[in-house]
Amino acid sequence: MVKHGTNKKRRAGRTGKTKLKNGTYRKFKPTEITNHIIREHWDPSKTPTANLKSMGLTANVNNDINSRGLTLVHKDDAGTTNNKAVEVFDIPESDIIPKKTLANRMLPMSIEDQKYVAKCMEKHGNDYLKMARDMKFNDMQHTENKLRKLGARFLLLSEGHRRVEVPSTVQHLVASHS
Repeated sequence: MVKHGTNKKRRAGRTGKTKLKNGTYRKFKPTEITNHIIREHWDPSKTPTANLKSMGLTANVNNDINSRGLTLVHKDDAGTTNNKAVEVFDIPESDIIPKKTLANRMLPMSIEDQKYVAKCMEKHGNDYLKMARDMKFNDMQHTENKLRKLGARFLLLSEGHRRVEVPSTVQHLVASHS
């Protein structure tokens, strides 16, 4: 890698704000592991490849594939394959993953969008041009057409999907859609 005159810059008696970069912190920075299971099995004295191999994982996944696309099977000295894997993720038993919050459930319109449109409609009714120009309430800077789509979707929501009160300025529009 080219140093681009680092020695000349060092000898030049540099004064002022410009300094040479010191890249030693990046080289000796310890790895930060956030997953508690991997942190328990991680040995800092080993290389990352050796640590992953001891957990049953591979560091370079594409090294196991030859030029024809066939996967290679690695065997130990005894002739058996090493299939010791550490449980890294807690995957639920069923195919349906339970959602934790109400906003993550399948709703036609998110609760945040419902609150946003209800706030805009409370002030401007169904005048979407005024909504688009009002920077105080339209802080997301949606266009007139985007607000029109959000408003129409909000007004078409059924009572089971609506989580926000309909403003009194557009209450008559909801009754006509129901």
